[in-house]
Parts: sequence; C-alpha cells; structure tokens
Amino acid sequence: MNYYNAAIDFGIIRRCVQSLIVEACMELGLTYAEYTLLYVLYDREGCSQEDMASYIRVDKAAITRAIQSMEHRGFLYRKQDSTDRRLKRLYLTSEGKDLEGKVKGTLERISNYVFSDGFSDLEQEIFVECLHKIAARLSNADFSAIFGNMRRLMNR
Repeated sequence: MNYYNAAIDFGIIRRCVQSLIVEACMELGLTYAEYTLLYVLYDREGCSQEDMASYIRVDKAAITRAIQSMEHRGFLYRKQDSTDRRLKRLYLTSEGKDLEGKVKGTLERISNYVFSDGFSDLEQEIFVECLHKIAARLSNADFSAIFGNMRRLMNR
C-alpha cells in the first residue's frame, strides 16, 4: 500500500473541505473556529470548555477566543457547573440553535457533492466508519509508542 499518497490525500481532503467551509462561513458571518464549535455543540450541548478543546483538538486559548466571540454575538452562553465550580459548561441560545440547519447543511452539501459521483451507499458507510476508526485511533496516539526513542536520536 502506498501510505505516502494516502497521507497526501488526507491533507488535500482536509484543506479542500476546510476551504469550502470557510467560504460558506463568510455567508453565515462565522469564522471556521466558530463553525466548528457550533457544529459540535449541536450534539454535545452542555459540555465543558475543556472537553470541547480536547474533543476538537485545539488549545484552550483558541477555544476560549471563539467562545467569547460567540457569546458576545449571542450564539451561546457559559454556565458554571453545579458540582465543579471551576468548570464552565457551554449552551446554545435560540440564535445559536436557529443556525443549526445552515451549519449542518454546509457539511451535508459538501458530502453530497463528494459522494454523488460513483460511491455506493455501502462505500459511503464504510468510508465514514473507517474515518471514525482512524480519528479515534489517532486521538489516543502516543508518540513514543509510534516512534520509540526517535526524539532522543534527533536531539543528538
């Protein structure tokens, strides 16, 4: 198997999808970070800021900036956790909920375009299932388990 080409393809797919979403976000008045935050909140409303940052794999400062912007614009609000006062939970306002169809519709339109040319329903299901497996595996990846003592060798 040619892993090099697969890695290049993953990069191309990510950049193309992100570019399409960024363009669609301009019409919605959202940044890519805000779009991602909303998209995840539709399925994970009530999660903490820390959980959100971990889930979408961004640092806390970046997620905080997007949250503050969206809170200021009236799309979400933060509420202190009832049992752990250090945690802030994220909730959508009615304005944020009103965007759900447009936000989810963006990715749905991209997916429909991608899969409209020669992918059977079974191929689509297998592809999405494989992506979920890859994402789950890489989310828990440990550098040393993959590369061993490579860092030590590179720092010599």
